Parts: sequence; C-alpha cells; structure tokens
Amino acid sequence: MPLKENAYTPAKLQLFLYKNFSFHTLFIYSNTMSTFPSPVSLAEFQNYLKDTTVDIGILAFYQTLLDTATEKIYTYLDRDYTPSVAKTDVFFGRGLHVHKMRNPAGALVSWKYYDNTGAETIANIADLVLLANGSVTVCAVKTFLRGFEHRLKYFQPTTLTCPETVKQVITETAAIIFEESKQGSGRLGIMTESDRLDTNTNRVRYLDLTERQKATLMPYKRYAI
Repeated sequence: MPLKENAYTPAKLQLFLYKNFSFHTLFIYSNTMSTFPSPVSLAEFQNYLKDTTVDIGILAFYQTLLDTATEKIYTYLDRDYTPSVAKTDVFFGRGLHVHKMRNPAGALVSWKYYDNTGAETIANIADLVLLANGSVTVCAVKTFLRGFEHRLKYFQPTTLTCPETVKQVITETAAIIFEESKQGSGRLGIMTESDRLDTNTNRVRYLDLTERQKATLMPYKRYAI
C-alpha cells in the first residue's frame, strides 16, 4: 500500500512531530519496550516511505511505529517469528510419546511436570528429541503422563525468519499508523477488538486489517481447534 503523494519531507516531518507531540510523549514512545522486535529494519521502512532522514528522534519514532505494527500482526496471527527467543509450552499430558510444539524449537532447555497436588518433578531433558524441524518433540523412554501439567522450555531456532508477505503487511501497517498520526489522531497504540461474547476487559489487540491483508496473512494465522 503506497503512501499518499503529499508525504512529508524529513524537515516537515520533524516540524510536525515537535508541533503535535510533546517531548515527553515522544520520549515515552521511543523508550517503550515492545513485546516483539520488528523483523522490518529501519532502512526497509525508510525505503518504503522514500525517506532519508538521519534525525535520531524521527528514527526512534519510526522504530516505535514498526514495533507497534509488529505486535499487532503477530498478535493477530498468534505467532512469533523472533529467532532465539525463549518460549514455554504448557500442556496436559495425554499418555503419548509425542508433543506437537506450539512454536518451532531450536533447542530444548528444561522439562518439568506437576501432579494434581502441585508437586513438581524435573524430568530429564535428554530423553526428548526434536523432529520435523523442531515442530515435534518425541520421548522414546516414557510418555507425557496423562493428567499431569507439563512445561517445556525451549528457544526458537536462530535461523527463524519472518515470511516476506508478513513483513510487507507489517510495513504497510506501520505506514498507515504514521499517516493517521499526521492527520491529527496521533494514534500509535493498538486498538482493541473483541468478540460479541467477550465479557472480559483483556481483549484481543489489533487494528483493523483490510480484506486483502487478511487474505495475505491467512496461510500464517493460527486457528483454534
């Protein structure tokens, strides 16, 4: 999705930021830790915007846009394409030797399980083997005990990459947030959307996506079974 023809030049953008956002607000935006680091680089985003600024404040603002867009898209997909990040699968055993990983695993770290009293057992991580590119864990010597809560901690693969189509939607989304902020709404946060049956205050967090974007992301979205 291309930007509008009247996109700001770096000089106009800097003036806009300082007129429409206080220094305190910009500082907060620039220093807010995102749940997910963006797979889209600043250089890629600037190329999309056709922008060549080197202003540190503006670049920090761009990074905030990218991180906000990344959190939105990853949350919508229910996936995380961050390499080497630590994850923990929590599941109840079904008496099987196999567990399908929620995320691809590059290295297993620990395995613990708990009975119905909460008593913890530290299992031997060496009994587990990763197969199918880290999508499946197999234990040949024992089963994942039925009725016990199991917790597998692992790191995602160092070679894990975000699909280019997902990166494109993240880039488009960051640009849309940027365009809307220029129109005076200043919206950098993630809006909430919920199901009609949702009665909780903790709702799914993502901005509206176009039908084209939803179709583009469909192969990567995790659906509840």
